[in-house]
Amino acid sequence: MDDFVGFLLYVVLSILGWPIRALRRWLDRQPHRDPSQVSTLHKIGRLSFGIAITVAVLAPLDWLIFR
Repeated sequence: MDDFVGFLLYVVLSILGWPIRALRRWLDRQPHRDPSQVSTLHKIGRLSFGIAITVAVLAPLDWLIFR
């Protein structure tokens, strides 16, 4: 039974890890720019992306801690 649970956990984490690896590869291919050279629209996009990632991490933690 423990082997099945371990295998199931491995499969779930592998499936969840694939998009994260793809995002990391995509971010690595992006050119590095100084913040002063980035357009306002790009800054808004980066801010919204950061907020989305923060909410995606903190919302489950909030539910886990305060339920």
